[in-house]
This record gives sequence, C-alpha cells and structure tokens, in this order.
Amino acid sequence: MRSLTATLCTMVAVGLLAGCSGFGSTSSSLPGMGSQSQRLHNANNAPLSLIPQGFVPAGVRRLHLDVPPLKKTKSSGLIYASEFYGDAVYGYPNPNSKDKPATCSLGTSANYLEYVNGFGTDSKGDTMIPALTPSTSDYLYINVFKPNCGALVWSTEVEAGQAADAYTNAKSAITGSILVGLLRIGTTDAGGAVICSAKSGCGTPISNASVTGYVAGVAMATNGDCWISGATDTTTGFVLVYFKGCTGSGKVASGTKNASYGGLFFDAAGNLAAVDGSGMLYVYQGCDPKCKVVSTSKLEGESFFGGLDSKGTSLALGDYENGQIDVYSYSTKKGAKYQYSFSNGLTQSDMVETGQFAPAIKKT
Repeated sequence: MRSLTATLCTMVAVGLLAGCSGFGSTSSSLPGMGSQSQRLHNANNAPLSLIPQGFVPAGVRRLHLDVPPLKKTKSSGLIYASEFYGDAVYGYPNPNSKDKPATCSLGTSANYLEYVNGFGTDSKGDTMIPALTPSTSDYLYINVFKPNCGALVWSTEVEAGQAADAYTNAKSAITGSILVGLLRIGTTDAGGAVICSAKSGCGTPISNASVTGYVAGVAMATNGDCWISGATDTTTGFVLVYFKGCTGSGKVASGTKNASYGGLFFDAAGNLAAVDGSGMLYVYQGCDPKCKVVSTSKLEGESFFGGLDSKGTSLALGDYENGQIDVYSYSTKKGAKYQYSFSNGLTQSDMVETGQFAPAIKKT
C-alpha cells in the first residue's frame, strides 16, 4: 500500500458520464473540458474517493443472528475486491464464507492499480478497472483485464475527468464498449459519464443539469440506454438520470426513493438496482424515466459498488463502513438478504469500496 499525502487525506469522491461513436452523435457544452492541464491527477487536484469527506470508519461489526446456514456450493470464478487507498485489486475464491485470503491480484509494483472507486466485470469474467496507473505518466485510465486475474488487454486514458466506475452491455469488455462513470467532468464539481472502447478510445462526456454534485454509479442496457446515479450537492443528495441511446442531456427519473448516490446494476429480470450509500438497496422497474419500486433492502453496512454473480442469485458489495466485502442472496422480487462477509487482507482504513463477482450476470 502506498502512504497517503496530506492532499489525499482530504479527498472526496466524484464521477462522470460520457458518450462515444456507435451510440449516436453527442454534443457537449460542459464546463471544465479542454487541455491536459485540466486532468484530475496533478499536484493541485489529486484523485478523489466517493466516500464522504471526514468519514471515520465505525469499526463495529453488525451481528446477524437470523442468517440461515449457507448451502454447499461449488467454486465458481472469483469475487474481486478493491480498496481506494490500495495498490491492487484482489481476487478471492467464490464462495468465501470462511474468510480465505485472496488467491490472486491485479496490479504489480511496476503498474499498480491505485485510487479505485467503482469497477465492473462482464459475463465472461473480464474486469474493467478505472485507476491511476503510474507507469503511464500518472494519469487515470480505464484498464481491461482477462478473467481470473489475467493479463491487461487494453488501457486508454480518460481525459474528460476522473474515471470512477465501469459498466458494459456487451458480451465482452475486451471487444465491446464500456460506459465509464466520471466522478466529475474536468475540474467542475458535477459528474457524468463517457463511453470508451479499445478501438475508439473515449468519446464526449454527457450529463444533466440536475447533476450538480459528483457521480457514483453508471449502468447501460443492451438496447444502448444509459443511467447515472449522481449527487445534488457535492457528495450529498441523489438524482437518477436516464439517457435514451446514451446521448443528449437525459431525463431525470421519477419515483426513486434513494437518499444517497451509489452504484447501479441490472438483475436477471431487467430491473435496475440502485445502491444507496447510506446503507440501503432499492430495486426499480422502468426508470425510463418513470421508476416503479420493486423491492427495498437494508444492507449490512454502508456501501457504494457491487454486482450480481453469473446466476443473478448472489450479490457482492464493498462495505466501507466495516472494511469488508458483504455477500447477499438476491431475488428479483425480494431484493438482498445478508449471508456472510470476508475481509482477509483488506484494511478498513484503506476504504473498501467495491466487490464484484467474476463472471458477472449476463447484462439485460
């Protein structure tokens, strides 16, 4: 782990949304765009964490005496975990109810992965990680790796702002397009998203005037529609924005219940799940732009990012409050029910923001 500077100790999280070729033409009059001098990583403007400024880890493990015994299951892929102040993304066995150590990792001393907020996986087990990569001039990149802690396949710099989440609607992140959430656009305090690919790099960012704070999660349906989860006052408040075809200025979704921004993912029924950073999970139907609440779940701790396994019946979430990965059973109608946690090798003070199954559920 790298030591923290005084600048990093005061960091708060941000996110972005942007579009690229293949999803329709986009235009942008967003502030803060332009030269390389406006990029997020520099002496005066270090990468930011989504965890609210001044957060102090609780250090108290919540007890769940009513949790049913786990069914015996065969090992299936990995559960990846990241820490914002870490220098690697770790691959743990799936399942990991016995809190076993990581079996592999992404990131090396020559090209480590640092300042990771959210990241994504696809149904093949490929991993999409927005991170600082010092071997490439200390700028923020979206990095795509092969399954099972495999080799880096491609990497491209995200010039629009700080990359902080990644989601794909393609069968493979290696060959398809990736929706990259940006904590903020340029040097503004408003986020959005951008679409990136190995062939085309990253396109023009898109956002909405209602997003006046940072952006956390992003999601993209197989039909090309996109959503972003943003704050309305730097790191507080919540707004969900729908972008038809992942272009234009979008529409604010109605009928949402979230109090705080967080990660987004689709389940097997095509419902959009929105993690509430204050410790809740809301699952919605529609949101194009009208949402209908399908289920509401209380989470084990305060979380931002996570996703479902290949069957869509288990959910992994990074729990920054307790410094662990929380695993839940998941139902498209009933939401999430806590099962177990693991933290072997993770450090609470390093801020555990994301847990992801790999392979992940096939996108809908």
